[in-house]
Order: sequence, then structure tokens, then C-alpha cells
Amino acid sequence: MENAKHTAVPWHLNGEGFILNYWISPQFTHQYSTMGILPTAIGRLVQVILVRYHHSPVGSYDELLVLDHPLKNINHLSTIPKIYVSSQRSIDEGRHHWGIPKELAQFEWRRHHHQLFCYISHQDQELSLHLKFSKNNFSRAISSKFIPDTLLNIRQYHDHVQYDFQPQFCGTLGFISHAHWKNTHDIFPDFSKACFLKGIYMPNFELIFPEAIKKYRVK
Repeated sequence: MENAKHTAVPWHLNGEGFILNYWISPQFTHQYSTMGILPTAIGRLVQVILVRYHHSPVGSYDELLVLDHPLKNINHLSTIPKIYVSSQRSIDEGRHHWGIPKELAQFEWRRHHHQLFCYISHQDQELSLHLKFSKNNFSRAISSKFIPDTLLNIRQYHDHVQYDFQPQFCGTLGFISHAHWKNTHDIFPDFSKACFLKGIYMPNFELIFPEAIKKYRVK
């Protein structure tokens, strides 16, 4: 009866996405290890992903997350250490199906020509993200089929359960030329202290979240 309370998987979603690629230093990883970022002695690639889901099994909602990628010399998969969403149902389902540590936040969006302003509020604190798009943007097709599995394989832990899954996506993309963070406080890593590599804008993408492979761990 418990499963009847939850939505069926896999999930099929579509929406608008903004993917920001960063190179983070060892100092950055140690400073934000309390937010789940794995501290290391060398730098590595992480992605910040901002999404507006137009359709999902729990309706439309917004999302901001960190996707932390694995290191070649450490045996672990990509993880989602920090994530905010605007839907309580998304929180409940995300934790149940995939062990994703979603937290509730409010999102406000403003657009102006080739710019986007997003304001995310959580526990009486508000951070802002300002994106600028390349003026000569043109669309290119993109698919998870061409992305290395090492970047797409995700492993989460929640309530002594290990969740392994690999999302699949397709869509078109343009480019983001600038990303500016303000007032991250203690609710999100300050990526203005990281090296911004390149940003990708996906005006319309399709995403599939498959059923996770679960392994129960001894307490």
C-alpha cells in the first residue's frame, strides 16, 4: 500500500534548462564539504543546473542543484549533494525513488533581452543568479547518448539505502556567456569563487529519470 502513495517510475519530464560548468579548487571543495561536496587535494569539474520543468509526474516546478562529478582516482559516481525545488511533492518523490536530498525553496524569474535573473529563497535567505546568453546563439542538437557514462551515472544515499541511476535526455542547446552569483549566504556554495568554464542553455529538453537500483545497507 505504501507504493500506491507514490508516482510510478520512470519519470518523463520536459522543460527549460541552464547548465553551468565550473572548475573548483581544493580550497573550494574543503570550504563547502558541509554541503556534501567531496573534499579532495586536486580540483575537478562540477555542474550547477537550473531548471524550469514545464511538465512532470508531479506537475510543473523549478529546481537548482549541484551535480558533483567523479574523480578518476576515487571510486565513486556522480552525486547530487545540494538541491532546491519549488514543489513539496517533488521533494517527497525524489527522496523516495532516488534518494535525492531535495529541499524546498521559492523561485522568482525575470528576463530582459539576452539576460535572465533568478532569485531563490530558502529559510529567509535569498540568493540571486544572473545569466547572460551569447547574442549569436544558434541551436545544436544534444543527447545523453554522446555523454560519457562516468558523468551520467549517479549514486545517492538516503536512510541507509544506496540508489544508482542514469538519467537520459535530449534537446537543443545554445550558450551562456556569463554567470554572476550574489548573496549565496550559507544555503548554497558561492560559485563566484570557482572558475566558470562555459554555460549551456537548453530551451526545450526531454528528460527520463529511470527506476533506481537500490541496495540496502546495514545500519
